[in-house]
Amino acid sequence: MINNVVITGRFREIKNNELFLKYEESEKNQPIRINIPKGLQEELSKYIMEDDIIGIKGYLEVDDLQQIKIVATKITFLSSKKKAQN
Repeated sequence: MINNVVITGRFREIKNNELFLKYEESEKNQPIRINIPKGLQEELSKYIMEDDIIGIKGYLEVDDLQQIKIVATKITFLSSKKKAQN
């Protein structure tokens, strides 16, 4: 079985080694947990801003609570907001 995932979305935040994308809230939508390695998290936090559009490549994994999560192996900027210059 091949276990590859590619997902795109707008960046929301990083919390506890998990990256969150913005999603439309409704009863049927559940947040998808995207785990990112610590080294990648540190580099990403230098450049990423809320609402940047990113692409994530990774694989699916099931945790101890039987919840599906994505483990990111590559993150690509598709569109980013530039920081305001003072």
